Amino acid sequence: MLPLLQLLWTVAAAVVFLHCAPVPPWKLGTGQVQLYLVRERWHTGIVLPRSLAERCIPEAASLPPAPWVDIGWGEADFYQTPGFDLRLAAKAILWRNESVVRLAAVPPELHRFYGAESWLLPLCLDSAQFERLCHFLWRSLRRDSLGNALLSSLQASGWVRFYRAHGTYWGLQTCNTWVAQALSAAGLPLVWHGIVLAEQLFARVSRFRCPHTR
Repeated sequence: MLPLLQLLWTVAAAVVFLHCAPVPPWKLGTGQVQLYLVRERWHTGIVLPRSLAERCIPEAASLPPAPWVDIGWGEADFYQTPGFDLRLAAKAILWRNESVVRLAAVPPELHRFYGAESWLLPLCLDSAQFERLCHFLWRSLRRDSLGNALLSSLQASGWVRFYRAHGTYWGLQTCNTWVAQALSAAGLPLVWHGIVLAEQLFARVSRFRCPHTR
């Protein structure tokens, strides 16, 4: 009986290890953290300073040197296809699909990089809120038993990296829903249910804008 119990314990421990990848430390102590939400037409993402992005998602260190990292979530086929593919757009909206997280290196001048047709919303989080946001971002990526994210593709000579992600993308669970979930997980009093459009997200989040910022 004892060898059987030992065998069952060993198997159970192995299963737990395979499903509980290590979580990196990201506690920052006291103080505030400033980040940006970026809106580009129908898409939104989270823009973090490079050092903070690497604390949340260590794979960001593989990007070329740049002071900012744009983190987004989207439908696996449409998001990784350059340009606009109407067939893939329809598939993304009408069916439940696999998802990916995109990490993109961004140069210093955010407003110049994103252009006049985009919107940047500065948000300030305290250290506890940012820790919870980091936890959400880290766990959004699919990982192996060692905690390594599963790379899906490289684009723009490595300046953009896509990783396999958790969550199903479809018409009522979009990138804007994901960003709203991230901010809610951080502790902002934000009801994310029903947010599917960029306009909805920015309308609800604008009240959390950092004061005295552009």
